[in-house]
Amino acid sequence: MWILPILGRHVHDTRAGVCEDSRPGGGHPAGRRGVEVLVVSTLDHEDDLLRSVALQNASSILLARQRAEEELLRTQEALRQSQERLTAALSAAGTGTFRWDVRSDHIEGDSNLTRLFGLDPGESIQPLEAIYGAIHPEDHATVRAAVERSATAGDQLELEFRVVWPDGSVHWLHERARVFPGEHGAPGYMAGACTEITSRKAAEAALREQSRTLELLNDTGKTLASQLDLQALVQAVTDAGRTLSGAEFGAFFYNTVGEDGEAFLLFTLSGAPREAFERLGNPRATALFGPTFRGEAPIRCDDVLADPRYGAMGPHHGVPKGHLPVRSYLAVPVRSRSGEVIGGLFFGHSHTGVFAEQSERLIVGLAAQAGIAIDNARLYEAAQNAAEERRELLESERAARGEAERMSRLKDEFLATLSHELRTPLNAILGWSQVLRSGPRDGADMAKGLETIERNARAQTRLIEDLLDMSRVTSGMLRLDVQPLVPATFIEAALESMGPAADAKRIRLEKMLDWSAGPILGDAGRLQQVVWNLLSNAIKFTPRDGKVQVVLERVNSHIEISVADTGVGISEAFIPHLFERFRQVDASSTRNEGGLGLGLSIVKSLVELHGGTVSLRSAGQGHGTTATVCLPLMVAHHHPGDHTHPGVPAVEASTLTKAELAGLVVLVVDDQPDARDLIRHLLEACSATVLTAADAEEALRLVEAHKPDVLVSDIGMPRTDGFALLRRIRALGPTRGGRVPAIALTAFARAEDRTRALRAGFLVHVAKPVDPSELVATVASVAGRVSDASGDPGAGA
Repeated sequence: MWILPILGRHVHDTRAGVCEDSRPGGGHPAGRRGVEVLVVSTLDHEDDLLRSVALQNASSILLARQRAEEELLRTQEALRQSQERLTAALSAAGTGTFRWDVRSDHIEGDSNLTRLFGLDPGESIQPLEAIYGAIHPEDHATVRAAVERSATAGDQLELEFRVVWPDGSVHWLHERARVFPGEHGAPGYMAGACTEITSRKAAEAALREQSRTLELLNDTGKTLASQLDLQALVQAVTDAGRTLSGAEFGAFFYNTVGEDGEAFLLFTLSGAPREAFERLGNPRATALFGPTFRGEAPIRCDDVLADPRYGAMGPHHGVPKGHLPVRSYLAVPVRSRSGEVIGGLFFGHSHTGVFAEQSERLIVGLAAQAGIAIDNARLYEAAQNAAEERRELLESERAARGEAERMSRLKDEFLATLSHELRTPLNAILGWSQVLRSGPRDGADMAKGLETIERNARAQTRLIEDLLDMSRVTSGMLRLDVQPLVPATFIEAALESMGPAADAKRIRLEKMLDWSAGPILGDAGRLQQVVWNLLSNAIKFTPRDGKVQVVLERVNSHIEISVADTGVGISEAFIPHLFERFRQVDASSTRNEGGLGLGLSIVKSLVELHGGTVSLRSAGQGHGTTATVCLPLMVAHHHPGDHTHPGVPAVEASTLTKAELAGLVVLVVDDQPDARDLIRHLLEACSATVLTAADAEEALRLVEAHKPDVLVSDIGMPRTDGFALLRRIRALGPTRGGRVPAIALTAFARAEDRTRALRAGFLVHVAKPVDPSELVATVASVAGRVSDASGDPGAGA
């Protein structure tokens, strides 16, 4: 037996050779000797080559053939079983194999592969685009780019991606493949395997979610254990609950108690604007929210609309009208350690089936932690409040002690100042009294001594009046005689009374008074005192040849009285203390000006009693000072047909007829035109004939010419005052009008001013500003006109 030289040749080549060499006498040596030759071919699985064996013996040939066939069958069966085992193993492992022909762009895969891609298992050969079509849209571009890159470069491919099956389910695959070269070294085909890793991905996602949940719970626990600010605490709980449950929005409604002990409901939100809840009604009364506020069991709904408890409650299904859309719902009450229902955690989602049982368990645990943390925060807040109260009490006690010490110092300073201010005029009074009593003095010394005694006695009187006023203010005993007033009148009166003081220092008094500014409600005497004090200060602290300006104007619903001077000014740092009692810019023993430091304090109190305000401003020392008083206007009632002087309150007709002045001739003497016009208007309204004079000379001519029934004269007038005028009128004699009844209408309103006027011959002293009814009644009285019960005037003597 020998082996034919065709051994190792391809089957296509050997068939021809066998046929040729098997003929008797052929080219083969055995054939030439007449030996029958049989070629038995077997397949070498390693290199796919045919191996041939030539047998010389026929029986041996048949036996060899039978054995070869049996071996082939066994090999095929083993191959089939191996393939079945491999297929079963790949199927059990969720793995499919494939071979992609790069040139034809087709993929040949096993049944596992087509199943993994959701394709028809009967189609083992699929176009590449069919495979790409099954890949998840979000992964499509990434997979295509990776495959093309691997095919081009010949690199090994390994990636994970998702596929979408026809039923819509999403599955994760892990692909691993290798590129094999074809002709000329170019990529020929790619072979590899795909394995389903959906379960692994789900496990990884669950593990990540669990890790995230544990991390969030850990962070939340730390926050709840360390956060003692209640608002920050409930916000942290609400945010953590929304994240843990997967809700779109969450709310924490909780009860709290105010400083007055009244309980009320607050809430904090997560994932929703506050406006979405502020416009809603009370959630306690709704079917969906109510059980949680009552501390009942947790509520979890996959779909509020389909839930038998709320689905039929149209149209709002148990939630307040206008609430955010809720389909999935989860609510858990929050209780304190003692079991008190603090509030509730509420979570919602616009989709159904969002909240699982695990979500409920997590929120229940969070609610328990939140209840303890809120208890701690409230205890801490109570402790802080108690500590704060103690601190405030200590601060209050410390401040009170400091204020008492300050007031004690001020009192000591005030007593020292008071002693000085009282002793200074007292020294002059006692000194001159002793001088005058020591022996005869000439007329000049006597006059000077008496003048000095009187001036210093008046100074002491003013000091005592200030002390009494401050005492009345601080004790609440000060009473106001409130009447409708024209502000210009009491300002004029104050200006008149301060005129001599200004003239003595050659200070120019300027005024800009709006007589239509008013009326106001107030006490004329006290408001005149306010203006007098401001003018007194302005004149006191303004050097010789300076200027003091008084302005009255209406500003919106109030009047403003401003007194501005060109005096020494005030430092900005001291302005806030000017209205304090006993405070003076210069309280030293070397100060230039006297006083007790009560004037501005009294001004402030009087102005505030009238519902107004007072303020001072100064550009600094050497730049003067401006004081501004604001007083509210009185609501004026005007009636058609009324013709009243601007700014003068209307006098009721019933008041005027009680003192009818018809037929009387009244002479009014005043150097101020506005004051003259006002009095003329009032008297003419009562049917009197009114003559007016601006000075004494004009008044004397009118008295002689008209012999008036009543004289109404101002006291403080330039050149010749009211006292001198009355003396000159009395000197005229009865036939020339020298016995006319006289009324003193003046801004000098003190008791001693009244006494002086009566001693000078005036029948009545009327202080400015004057009440219209009082003036009319006074004129009627001095003229002998008395109204009877019916209101008809009687004849005067």
